[in-house]
Amino acid sequence: MELKTSAVAKRLGVSTKTVQRWVKKYKIPCTKNEAGHYVFTNEAIEQLEKYKFLGIDEEEKEHAEWEEVEQRLHELERKIEQKADDVVSFQLLQHRREMEEMLHYMQQLEQRITQLEKQKQIEPAIEQPTKQKRRGIISFFL
Repeated sequence: MELKTSAVAKRLGVSTKTVQRWVKKYKIPCTKNEAGHYVFTNEAIEQLEKYKFLGIDEEEKEHAEWEEVEQRLHELERKIEQKADDVVSFQLLQHRREMEEMLHYMQQLEQRITQLEKQKQIEPAIEQPTKQKRRGIISFFL
């Protein structure tokens, strides 16, 4: 009886990639059909079952460890992105506050300038001293 990779994988309870990896790793004798797919004999399947029984725990551990590392990496990337977003938000709020403070200061300056201009217009009218004519020395004694 000859089976294809997918049937062998189903029978062993592993993925097709795992079967293909085992064929290469343990040099399982099997042939390929015209399409380039593995075709397994009963003898090859028995060898795969033996290797599964002996070494699948080790491979699953490695695979699980890598999955855990990838998961932790994705979580760290997500946290970094969140932190970057928080920093940008904080900076934007800080810049906005600074701009509002500057706007308020500019408004105060405008009010002060307006007050000074009004005061300058009023002062010449009030403080214009009357010019006294100079009298000569002779008219002084007269």
